[in-house]
Amino acid sequence: MHSIGRRQRWAWLAAGLSAAIGACACGMSWLWVLAGGLTASLFDLYLDRCLRPCGMAAVLSASFGGLGRFLAVLTLIWTILVMAWTANLADAAFPMIDGFPILGWSLLALTAWGSWKGPAACARCAGVLFLFLAALYGLLAAFALPDVEWSNLRPAGPWEQSLWAMGLFLLPTGVWYSPCRRGERKPSWALFLLLPLLAALLAAVACGVLSPELAAVLDAPLYTVAQSVSLFGVMERMEPLLSAAMTMGVFCLLSSMACACRALANRKWTGPAACLLAALAMGSARRIPLPILTLGAILFWLLIPMITVLISRRLQSPSRRTPM
Repeated sequence: MHSIGRRQRWAWLAAGLSAAIGACACGMSWLWVLAGGLTASLFDLYLDRCLRPCGMAAVLSASFGGLGRFLAVLTLIWTILVMAWTANLADAAFPMIDGFPILGWSLLALTAWGSWKGPAACARCAGVLFLFLAALYGLLAAFALPDVEWSNLRPAGPWEQSLWAMGLFLLPTGVWYSPCRRGERKPSWALFLLLPLLAALLAAVACGVLSPELAAVLDAPLYTVAQSVSLFGVMERMEPLLSAAMTMGVFCLLSSMACACRALANRKWTGPAACLLAALAMGSARRIPLPILTLGAILFWLLIPMITVLISRRLQSPSRRTPM
């Protein structure tokens, strides 16, 4: 299995996260998005510093033995279910048309091919797309700022939104399951703080332009914001570019999960098989509420990985290797 670079992994994570934030978090209060994002980013920072280069899938089996293989199977099943849910986010990229299930199936087909090629190929693709996504979302936020009503930025909404935001931030956790190359320079910890800050900025722009009440009830508030933004008076409507950006983000998110499935099963065909199963489950998965998604993400993509890394570090400590 081909390994990926540390910076490629970060770019892959950020590109996948952009889809979840653009589709689901922009109707939440910016304060709770920031709080949930910071919590999840601290977890990412912990994994970046402590996870062995072989990746979470290999560490899971090495740390728990037979129990690890059982946990890997459960995580694999959960990941396929979330892939089916994520494929439905393609509809949020084109809210003016009913693209279910063709849009999701198309992205799953591309994801199947990408996962067959391996995580290195998907990471290189995500690294290129990340540059486009960062530029587009940055332009959208910058040109929408003049339309923001600052009175709309007062923190609002229930505190539970911070949990839902954390669940969204955990969706790209699949990037940690693939092996990573040794010897590369660690990315600055400040990079991980940028993700929740930028997510909170997009949520603030959506609520500031539309009002918190309107943003909370719209299916795609960021798309509505894009309809009123013009670039230098030349391009009057940005929503086609936003639709393209969200579609690319959904692909990056799906590919991270498919490659995680491949790593968990340690079989090349597992990624495409996971995409096929996700395509069949799209209809049922689209009804999964965000609270249930968050609870599963905390269990399978936060608690189990964190305990796994703690046990792995203890097994690798010098005191454990030295004979009595």
